[in-house]
Amino acid sequence: MAQNPRTSICLFGAYPVRVNGKPYYLGISGSTERLFQYLLVTIGNETRREYLADLFWRGSSPAKQRSALNSAIWRIKRQLGDIDGIDLVCKGHIVFLQLAREVKVDAKELSKIVHSISPSEPMSEDVAHSLYQALNACKVPFLDGVNSDWVLTERERLFNIQIRGMIILMHWLGKQRRYEDALEIGRRLLAADPAREAAQCEVMLLYVLNGQRAQALRQYHEFRSWLKRELDIEPMPETEVLFEYVRKGLNTGKSRILPKSPGNLESESKSPPFSILLGAIDRSRRELYEALSSHLL
Repeated sequence: MAQNPRTSICLFGAYPVRVNGKPYYLGISGSTERLFQYLLVTIGNETRREYLADLFWRGSSPAKQRSALNSAIWRIKRQLGDIDGIDLVCKGHIVFLQLAREVKVDAKELSKIVHSISPSEPMSEDVAHSLYQALNACKVPFLDGVNSDWVLTERERLFNIQIRGMIILMHWLGKQRRYEDALEIGRRLLAADPAREAAQCEVMLLYVLNGQRAQALRQYHEFRSWLKRELDIEPMPETEVLFEYVRKGLNTGKSRILPKSPGNLESESKSPPFSILLGAIDRSRRELYEALSSHLL
């Protein structure tokens, strides 16, 4: 017996409606398509007709705005008629999209998973797998090709959630000694946000633990060159300390490696001096990773 078509909403990419995993083309464009995209992003939230008319047909007279909005709503409802699980609801002056419970929205799934993870509780294998899948579903830009102000605001909010999710997953994989997998996430993180210096340190350390000390040194030099070229600044003292730690090797027997310019590392009272944490080289790899990564990020 044939199963009902499965509908999903993929806000990351150019075609948000998917049926059985394939893009579904609604045949709408212009302001009508922008209206539909806005309603998808605000799924379940009631919006007044007057607000929508002014948002997408600003500059027209009130009468033309109402006419254009009514026409757009009718066209969207007609196109959604053959899709299971999604409906455009109009109640007087209120308009909103309503989804069936089984219809998944990639952006909402990612947000739900990231916000459900508590920093004080260990993450399970199942949650880590769900987070990995959610991050993979969000590799392409949010509403790719759309650059309205409201899209840019939502894109920035979701970008920060993605970064947080990648940091959480990278930490978890590192603590599981799955260094190759952690580095995969780390490289994705730095491709998205190369200025995040703590993550640069994290990736350097993961390379060391994965037996790639030369790559860790290369990572530092590339980051240092990027900082100089893009921002005309030097790495932070903590990053310099980690570089010296990697450069001099893990088995030198030295328990303290100080930066060339001590700065305020030794006088910092709110957290342990970085040089003391570097004295953990006689511990297991897991303990060393946890000690350094908790200080860096």
